[in-house]
Amino acid sequence: MVFDWLAREGWIVVNWWLLVTLAGLAALPLCTRLLGALPDKGYTPARAAGLLLVGYVFWILGSLGFLRNTAGSIILSWLIVLGIALAAYFSGQRLNWRDWWRSNRTAVIIGEILFLVLLFGWALVRAHLPDLRTTEKPMDLMFLSSIMRSPTFPPNDGWMAGYSISYYYFGYFISAMLGTISNISSTYAYSMTAALVVALTGLTSFGVVYNLVRSRTRVPSDEGNGDGQAAGSRWAVAAGLVGMLMIVFMGNFQLALIEIPFETRTAPESYLSLTGTQEREVYPEREAARASGVADDQPVTLTPPTQWGYWWWFRASRVLNDYDLQGQVMPNWYAQPIDEFPQFSFVLGDNHPHVTALPYVLLVLGLALNVLLKGTFPNRAEIAFYSLAIGALIFFNTWDGPIYLIALVGADGLRRLVRGQGRLEWRDGLQMAGLGALLLVLALLFYLPFLISFRSQASGLLPNVITPTFFSHFFIMFGPFILLLGVYLIMEARRAGWRMNWSLGLKLGLALVGLLLAVMLLLILAALLVAPSTLNQLNQFVEPFGGLGGALGPIVMRRLQGVPVLLFLLFLIVTTVARVFPRHLGARNDQDEKIKNQSDRVVVNYPPATAFALLLVVVGAGLVLVPEFFYLRDNFSTRINTIFKFYYQAWLVFSIASAYAVYVILGDSSLRVGAVVRGAYGVLAVVAIGAGLLYPVLAVYDRMFLESGRARAENPAPLSIDGGPQLIAATDYEAIMCWQRQLNGTVPVVAEALGGAYNPAYGRVAGLTGVPIVLGWENHENQWRGATYGQVAGSRSADIPSLYSDLRWDEAQVILSRYGIDYVFYGSSERQQYGSSGEEKFIENLEPVCAVRDGQGDVVSVFYRVTDRALQTAPQS
Repeated sequence: MVFDWLAREGWIVVNWWLLVTLAGLAALPLCTRLLGALPDKGYTPARAAGLLLVGYVFWILGSLGFLRNTAGSIILSWLIVLGIALAAYFSGQRLNWRDWWRSNRTAVIIGEILFLVLLFGWALVRAHLPDLRTTEKPMDLMFLSSIMRSPTFPPNDGWMAGYSISYYYFGYFISAMLGTISNISSTYAYSMTAALVVALTGLTSFGVVYNLVRSRTRVPSDEGNGDGQAAGSRWAVAAGLVGMLMIVFMGNFQLALIEIPFETRTAPESYLSLTGTQEREVYPEREAARASGVADDQPVTLTPPTQWGYWWWFRASRVLNDYDLQGQVMPNWYAQPIDEFPQFSFVLGDNHPHVTALPYVLLVLGLALNVLLKGTFPNRAEIAFYSLAIGALIFFNTWDGPIYLIALVGADGLRRLVRGQGRLEWRDGLQMAGLGALLLVLALLFYLPFLISFRSQASGLLPNVITPTFFSHFFIMFGPFILLLGVYLIMEARRAGWRMNWSLGLKLGLALVGLLLAVMLLLILAALLVAPSTLNQLNQFVEPFGGLGGALGPIVMRRLQGVPVLLFLLFLIVTTVARVFPRHLGARNDQDEKIKNQSDRVVVNYPPATAFALLLVVVGAGLVLVPEFFYLRDNFSTRINTIFKFYYQAWLVFSIASAYAVYVILGDSSLRVGAVVRGAYGVLAVVAIGAGLLYPVLAVYDRMFLESGRARAENPAPLSIDGGPQLIAATDYEAIMCWQRQLNGTVPVVAEALGGAYNPAYGRVAGLTGVPIVLGWENHENQWRGATYGQVAGSRSADIPSLYSDLRWDEAQVILSRYGIDYVFYGSSERQQYGSSGEEKFIENLEPVCAVRDGQGDVVSVFYRVTDRALQTAPQS
């Protein structure tokens, strides 16, 4: 079956591998010039950089009207990138490729194998279940199809005819670019996007950790070893693979600590109640028994993994559970915190912006490492490239831009710190601020055409008063990193000895917490004085206590439950700052004989690689810390999206830092770490990472064979990465495909039924073809357009039902003219939603196109073409 699939669709995977590789080769000369401080000279991030550059050139020239959305324009963009890269390469000292190959050949070979295996492997996973129906996949498909269909840019919004996309769509854009040049439909390109993101994330994460470990050099230390050589290639490759496993495949502890005990009924119910994760607090059998008055000690049913509930793996992204002040689960379950991680996203199969941005986030982390290792202030070409990459993150997934801008500027601060013997002067701070401002301004200018039309539902900040994160939830989510990084930081503190600047670490840690607390209190005060309506959610929770005054006690008690998480994050921040900013010689008694040794006079006794890993620890801790005090205000008015976005990025930076920690403790033989300690840490690493790797083993098998029904089917359907035929009713799909073949590149406007979100039976014409419909998933359009939605949508939500339900042709003519509708689709959703009586006016006045009949010979799916004559003539009946 697999070979049959390869014979039919394997060329598509090969095609994408070749296209992405060519993009990487086009950018490689530029990468060697701008990322020359990295040990691999920018080879591993070249593919991500190439796609970003080709995509940007194609997008900006198309947005400015110089290019149209064609395969030829994409090839021209690729040639432009290649020309720029070659010009940059030959403008200065050239790379000695023989020496480069001798130094990096192991990493290059492993990286190429890794990319190819991940690309084909995840395409095979998708071929078993090319799901396009569930969650928000129809939305992702609509964006992809709309961009592929749009003749110019900005691309049309398939669910809001007459308007361009108001969303961060660069990830969809790059996928559409690859789909267009490979001449495949969007339903194929969707699955290939999922496979490409896995492969590109794997390669780029491998490269970041490889370069980080390879750059580690020994410096004078308390052990008196003196200067040494860079870490060996084999150890760096091994660490890179560990980092790749953590980012791409590892899951959190929900499966090991919650799901397996729950499904196998091997844990007491008190254990589940104590952990309190979403929907896994009680056994269903006992809950039903109590509801019916039966004794609590009713037996429970043990179920094997093949019989676990539908989408059991989904619960790994719903670990956190927020409660009200009375201890009850917060209302509106759909607004509970989301704590995704990359492997969950890959198993789920959504191609959301936070997923498609993964390789490019890692690219920017590689750029930050390059800033640190280069040791000098970035030149103009580097600043331009860094700005382009930071701006791309805003375009990919807007919240990522500021996060990694801070990380990149932080790397510049580390460069100054290491070169300045552990000190930062005011001048350094001003120059860092200037670099950050310059990068941000240039990033905004590079992507101005997108930013001008972009609208967001975010509208300020809200205080987080009563929903701290419990340590049980925090440990289940970040357990592997808590264990690996906790031990590593303790050992770093021990290694630093008297140089640990505990005073500064404690001051800065407490100052950060104090600042976040002050912001939260100011938000509360501002809301009480200026906009009390913003505290409506808080009011409903304090009302049972007679108001805010009566609820102060319960609020304080609830906040105290979040102290363990706060203390651990403080431990990360304080220890890291104390290590990065060492105490100076003058801070000790000059008569101390120990420090008279020359090696002890060196203040910064850690390599730049360690500084970078510690920077990532601080960034991750800060991302987790912020939602404890406030969150972004959006349509949900809860911290759902802030937790979602920030925890996702924390997973990435914690993974890289943890992989580095594993190498330092297990692989750096220059450090005097006892065999017992190494062995214990090795066991800890195997257990922590292994427990996380249980998730993809069981979840991927569940999706590929159980959910797809292939494990039980005697004659399973052929493998295919095309999920289009299973997306909607067969007759609707046949009619839409027939109609699409007659468009000949035109972009008409279509009317179809208006229905609820998350339902693939609505918005399907735009989803499959990219042709704009009058209105698609209304609540999503509302989210994307924020305060402007009412003005943009107008009366569409009322006009569409009227178009189908009203029997009068003259009323239909008005609506058809108002939105410039060229076709009216009447399929299964329209008949179910509005009945068939309203169809008579279309039958009498419009021309049917691509009519599909059922087994009884009745037309069930059909397009009606709207002509100028039909709009001008009076109704026939």
